Amino acid sequence: MHNRGYKTLKEVMNFYNKGSGKAFGFKVGNQTLSDAPLQLTDKEIDNIIEFMKALDD
Repeated sequence: MHNRGYKTLKEVMNFYNKGSGKAFGFKVGNQTLSDAPLQLTDKEIDNIIEFMKALDD
């Protein structure tokens, strides 16, 4: 992730899936992301990661 807090796409996806910073109790005053969990399954997360890996110019 941009701050090097996570090293893999799976870790980043799990972070967002759980509700991002606010859901983890981080005091992020400028966060505009929802803190609602995405409720993605492991398979859905894996599919999103595979899609991102397929993006190429």
